[in-house]
Amino acid sequence: MLSLGYLFILLGLIVILFEVITPGLYFSAIGIALLIYGIFLIFFPSLALPVAILSGLITVYIMYRLVYNVGSDIKIGAEKFVGREITIPEDLDEQGYGLITIDNEKWHIKSKEPLKKGDLAKIISVEGVTLVVEKINNKVMDNNIKK
Repeated sequence: MLSLGYLFILLGLIVILFEVITPGLYFSAIGIALLIYGIFLIFFPSLALPVAILSGLITVYIMYRLVYNVGSDIKIGAEKFVGREITIPEDLDEQGYGLITIDNEKWHIKSKEPLKKGDLAKIISVEGVTLVVEKINNKVMDNNIKK
């Protein structure tokens, strides 16, 4: 029984090393469960299986909560502007298109309704590389006011 414990410890370490090469949630959980199973086979054989299963489940929970969900709501590209309020810098053309600079980046904007210079609008969605905006309550924002 002693050598079988060492075999499971070695197998657990190999699976954990495999996790380094191909990251995934379950390789680390299986590796830790095998490692703990091997250790418990050496010292407490009767508790080996339940503790190994419990350690694997705890590892999955910890990895899911603390590692794989971190940064899942990060938005990049045009999606990061959705919800932002902007002041229209110039009148939109007849088709409702225009240009705006946001965070030192030039973006195409479009609106279904006519927007004039100084109108307050909200970015509601993205279509390709164009930000879709809509006017906010017919308000005009003073250019001296910063949001």
